[in-house]
Amino acid sequence: MRFPCVPLGLLLTALTGAPVLALDGESPSADASGPTPDATVQAKLDVANQFNRRVDLLRDSLVPPRWLRDQDRLVFWSREGKDGGTWVLAHAKTGELKPLLSGEQLREQLSALLGKPVTAPRFFDVALAPDEQGIVFRLEGKTFGLGLTGGRVTLLSPEDRAALTLSPDHFLAPRGGALAVQRKGGFAVLGADGATVVERAGEERLDWRIAERPWSPDGRFLVVWRDDLRAVHQVPVVDYSDALEKVTTVPYAKTGTPLPRSELHVVEVATGRVTRIPPVEGETYDFFAGWNPEGTEALCLHLSRDAKRLDLTAVTPGTGQRRHVLREERPETFVAGLDFAVGGWAKQVTALPGGRGYLWMSERDGWRHVYAYDRAGKLLRQLTRGAFPVHEVVGVAQQGDALYVLASAESGAPYEQLFYRGSLKGGALKRLSSGSGMHRITLSPSGQHYVDAWSSRAQPRLRELVSMEGGKRVRLTTADASELEALGDVRPEPFIVKAADGVTPLQGVLYKPRDFDPAKRYPVLAYIYGGPFFNLLPWSYIGNSMSLTASGLAQLGFVTVLVDPRGGPGRSKAFQDANYGCVGQTEIPDYVTGLKQAASTRPWMDLERVGLYGHSWGGYFALRGMLTAPDFFKAGYAAAPGALTEEAIINEPYLNLPSANPQGYAVGDNLPLAGKLKGHLRLMHGTSDVNATLSVTMRMADALIRAGKHFELLIMPGEPHSPQGAAGRYYQDDVGLFFLRTLGAPR
Repeated sequence: MRFPCVPLGLLLTALTGAPVLALDGESPSADASGPTPDATVQAKLDVANQFNRRVDLLRDSLVPPRWLRDQDRLVFWSREGKDGGTWVLAHAKTGELKPLLSGEQLREQLSALLGKPVTAPRFFDVALAPDEQGIVFRLEGKTFGLGLTGGRVTLLSPEDRAALTLSPDHFLAPRGGALAVQRKGGFAVLGADGATVVERAGEERLDWRIAERPWSPDGRFLVVWRDDLRAVHQVPVVDYSDALEKVTTVPYAKTGTPLPRSELHVVEVATGRVTRIPPVEGETYDFFAGWNPEGTEALCLHLSRDAKRLDLTAVTPGTGQRRHVLREERPETFVAGLDFAVGGWAKQVTALPGGRGYLWMSERDGWRHVYAYDRAGKLLRQLTRGAFPVHEVVGVAQQGDALYVLASAESGAPYEQLFYRGSLKGGALKRLSSGSGMHRITLSPSGQHYVDAWSSRAQPRLRELVSMEGGKRVRLTTADASELEALGDVRPEPFIVKAADGVTPLQGVLYKPRDFDPAKRYPVLAYIYGGPFFNLLPWSYIGNSMSLTASGLAQLGFVTVLVDPRGGPGRSKAFQDANYGCVGQTEIPDYVTGLKQAASTRPWMDLERVGLYGHSWGGYFALRGMLTAPDFFKAGYAAAPGALTEEAIINEPYLNLPSANPQGYAVGDNLPLAGKLKGHLRLMHGTSDVNATLSVTMRMADALIRAGKHFELLIMPGEPHSPQGAAGRYYQDDVGLFFLRTLGAPR
């Protein structure tokens, strides 16, 4: 739940009584401790904000190309300099690129339809028209259509069926013209004539939800969930915007409490019949993994609550019968982690055409690889193998036995994701990617061509049109980074250190200020996330939101350091299992050890002034560092911190259930360690946060008070897990001001 943005932070500060460090090298008026930063400090904050938002300076096509169903053609947005570009039709077989109209014509028509000048349009919401004779896009809150021929832009009614395809709440059938519409708590299916075929309304804590990619390939069947949240714990959220407070509650399954129950239903468009599919036994997380190519089976995945068992079942849509296909178990650890639950379940299984069986991802040999099963669930063979992970099956050839995957199979680049060809018979992989970094592949419907969208730390994003048979790569788009580089952009400096075990190599990067002077000594700011399902380090040109924030903080005069500690995804199973059952016990030692090693060859890193900052899981670990390494970290900012008592799906797969591992939960709890605090600590939380609940910070504050430890607290009324708009900038500046005040400037 998100409340309207309230651009006001309520600052509650418990004074530590500790002296404020002077900002060496600056005039006495450069003050980071007052209620309003002076001009010098504000200028630093503004530069940090520019770096944090430097993605806005990268001129790039933000719209993935859209393949048409026939003739291996695709439509893409070609951005041409500051004045914008136009839509282009590409013929993969010939390499011909043909604009649908000129950039000038597009801007003129959009200006006329909007009634105001359009100079450099940027598009986010784009779809193919239902008949694939044109595209649909949204600009300035209005929806437009553009045909593949004729070069004419038209303004569409919000109720136009083509316009509806842009909404994430509408799902157009691939054939037949039916439309599924998500409504508050319920759904409806409209026939090709617009008449309602079936409609269901939700009840309190008992809602209907349309699945991702819900339609069968022939458009005859639709998959929906019914989510039963009636037994789930309710988190109170208080709206403080008026003197008469309003309280709402949000379902939130905490560790050890009841989980939501999700039941699959299949809708038959021709009859309007809604068939309930009996659920599997036990407490499970249930995911829809898509349809087989023929549309005769809907595939479901079921992860046991402790994440030690993963089942694949197949549902026959006409009868509603469910058959069990296969099971994978891992009694000593988890069989699948949250990195798959967040957008990855469709990658777990791939149904082969013609009923030939399934491709299944497994880490049973110590690395994530592809295994072939027959339709009955019998293991046939392991298809990929080696000391590297496969991340995704991109596709299989329609003719022959070619298998296409994204993997990290290059030595020295364990996290880069490259494109490879393998075989359904097994054997070695052949690299198809032309460059390093992170690649995202979109196959053409025929499987004979693909779009390779990729970037590396040194290369802004390129999109290339490629034939599976090799040959010339046709460049579709090239990101223009000239404005970004004019900012004085500093690339991350990579390094490799050993983990606290003295053996495991860890990857890290550091950011320096753009005016870096190696003759000075810089305070070090460690940026941490540490969640066992996310990689913090950037491997692409822009990176992620956290690496952007870290690069911005460096501009305040810090060396910011990021490390991916043991326990994260993308490496071996042993690497992930290093903190299984003991989350909170290995990550800070890895960071401390890594920072010391990095500084041993970099005399400009001042380890007498080390700060620690993190948000969400990073907030938990910022607290963890301040409480378990109090002599090393001199200042810590813990934003929206989580805890081992929070969401079940975030904690239980990596710790087992509380009843099975009470010691692991107890040792990883920050509250009993409050008395160990020595340095400066600041907490931040939004009152409408329903990702990491406000109670975590309230209980931490109470523990610190009871221990007699002074700290600072920023409460942000009405803000969600990540503060938005003006409140987001306030929070960002607050982090910088805190570390300027507690760590000081370069010396």
